[in-house]
Amino acid sequence: MVVKYILKGTFMEILLLAFLVILYTLQSLLTKLYTDKYPGDPGVASTVLTVVSGLSVAAVTFFGFSLCSFTLNWWSVIIGTLNAFALFGYNHFIVKSSQTGPYSVVMMFNLSGGIIIPIIIALVVGWDAWEAIPEIIINVISIAAIIGAVYMVSVRADEGEKSKASIPFMLSCFGLGICNGLYGTFLTLQQRTSAAGGEVCRNEMIIVTFLVAAIISAVSGFLRQGRGFVRSFKQNKTSALFLVATSLVFALAINVVVIIIPLIPTTILYTFDNSSVLILSVLISWLFFREKLSRLNVIGIAVMVSALTCMNLLPILLT
Repeated sequence: MVVKYILKGTFMEILLLAFLVILYTLQSLLTKLYTDKYPGDPGVASTVLTVVSGLSVAAVTFFGFSLCSFTLNWWSVIIGTLNAFALFGYNHFIVKSSQTGPYSVVMMFNLSGGIIIPIIIALVVGWDAWEAIPEIIINVISIAAIIGAVYMVSVRADEGEKSKASIPFMLSCFGLGICNGLYGTFLTLQQRTSAAGGEVCRNEMIIVTFLVAAIISAVSGFLRQGRGFVRSFKQNKTSALFLVATSLVFALAINVVVIIIPLIPTTILYTFDNSSVLILSVLISWLFFREKLSRLNVIGIAVMVSALTCMNLLPILLT
């Protein structure tokens, strides 16, 4: 499908998609570096990051992308608020699940939800359409192969230390996948719904989403830690640098996402973006952090790349 768009002359969309993958990979890398260098309680690092990045994204979008303008559209406000809860839930569940079970299972549920839920909703409501039977078969098989490859790519050498899949862990994984899927769905819903303003109000939706997410996280932090939560924002020079960098990259990435959504079908956008970010993140960890790649990891990467290639090339060859 990606090649199909190149052949149709929409090369700019492909460049935007590649740029988006790079941005989200960079954000993943910077988030890891920030949490590693965070000087306080590691369990609070994600909450601090959500508050700071939420405020940063809202500020960058308002002053930079919308040029200090805000068109009030209540549907965008409602969708943005719902998306804020999805984002808060995502941050909560990814921390909780990562602490209680295998990383590979966490990532499998995470990317499964992020890919499958937006695609199903897009097909049901008519945002996307799989018209030919061969295309349907290829897409279903490719997505299933990608989900399996996610597990293989994510398996770590120390999986045995947290190998038990307890009920709380599985519930956290399900919550993570649902929140990740809803986050992408709400972004698409606002962009492709005329009542919500569509592209005209995309900046407003981003501002509401991340401002509300920052407020929810701050309230949650104060409820859990009281006044001590304020001390959690104390940073050293290194963690402060990574915190600012992560927030700015995130702000740029989310604004690129909402530009791309009306241009590229949901099937391509969420499948290619989620899978490519995982592959690049694993390769970066291997190259720069000396994390070893097992044979299963390499097979998973090969399967994922093959599935993405088939998903994009075979429909063109068949037609």
